[in-house]
Amino acid sequence: MAVLGLLFLLALLGALLVYIVWATLRWLVTGRKPQVVLVWQQFRNMRQNFAQGGFRAGTATGAQSPWGSPPNPAADDQVVDVEVREVVEDPARLPEERRP
Repeated sequence: MAVLGLLFLLALLGALLVYIVWATLRWLVTGRKPQVVLVWQQFRNMRQNFAQGGFRAGTATGAQSPWGSPPNPAADDQVVDVEVREVVEDPARLPEERRP
């Protein structure tokens, strides 16, 4: 049983090594970072943000929110379900066969 467990562990390590080599080569060729790297960077940024006072403390003082836009306290006062606007068809832009 111990030998089977050791073989399974070696197979997992081998598969991990193959994935790391493949992801690194793809990163070098395409320039797109692997998803694991992106998730790890986002986690690190969130941890640093939290260490500086947390998400709630940063937004209460008027600092930039973790989602990138500054908080707007007036936006929380009113909920807008639908905004009405008139849609005007411009006949000059329609193709010849679709003009009325």
